[in-house]
Amino acid sequence: MIAAFAPLWVITFLGWGAARFGVFGATAQHGLAQFAFIVAIPAVIFSTLVKIPFDELPLVPLAAFALSTLIVGLLGFWLVRRKSLNERVIAAMASAYVNSGNLGIPVAIFVLGDASLVVAVVAFQTVIVTPLVVGLLDRRRILELPLKVPVVMASLLGVVFSAAGWHLPPDVLRPFEFLGAAAAPTALFALGMSLHMPDSRPNLHRPELGWTVLAKIVLQPLVAFLIGRYVFHLPPLDLLAVTLFAGLPTAQNTFVYATQYKVPSDLSRDAVLVTSVLSLLSLSLILWLLGQR
Repeated sequence: MIAAFAPLWVITFLGWGAARFGVFGATAQHGLAQFAFIVAIPAVIFSTLVKIPFDELPLVPLAAFALSTLIVGLLGFWLVRRKSLNERVIAAMASAYVNSGNLGIPVAIFVLGDASLVVAVVAFQTVIVTPLVVGLLDRRRILELPLKVPVVMASLLGVVFSAAGWHLPPDVLRPFEFLGAAAAPTALFALGMSLHMPDSRPNLHRPELGWTVLAKIVLQPLVAFLIGRYVFHLPPLDLLAVTLFAGLPTAQNTFVYATQYKVPSDLSRDAVLVTSVLSLLSLSLILWLLGQR
């Protein structure tokens, strides 16, 4: 199974190389990222959710993931307790809000061959966690989220269709599936391009960055594994999926929200970069350890 990660790292490396050697500039990176975020990822989320009956959603594995998010997020919030409320919210997000779109969906498709859990993770983060984060940062903008963040709208609509038992005709659903097929390679290529930041070197000497990276890369997947195995007694494949998704790096949205709400962004920016690089090794290690079970 470990070889299944090869396409992810190759596409990510190609994206980094394209930015590093000037094949594509910042405009191309922004365009690819926007296409993935606004069109392709919402398409794969919606087209996956509407095909899963609500009672067949992987709610037990999702609960294990959600508990790991809560526990590690609260730890991140506590670790910077001397900072302002908004800085503590961003620190919690950097510690436990995973890159479920740009990296989680490719991992689900290429490595596990099943996107049902990762789209549930995306829905959980966008429908529950994101409004909580935005509510703490700026209560006035909660109601604007579905209109401004397409992933939120796609998740909400997908959950509604699934819960109501509504089905779309294949010809109507097919364009969403075509667009969704572009999500994984486009998101990975854009992610690779974003890792080339020649003018933004991370400050590796700040203790809060070290604690945040440790929480994200080591602690959250460990907590998810322990909860999944000893609390919910998940079967091996579900346990692997939960641990992998909990081990995903910090989501780029963390930096976006820090910038949007004028919170000091050094921690969020550096956490995204460092955890994205380290996850190339840590996710492969998780797959190697649990894929043998």
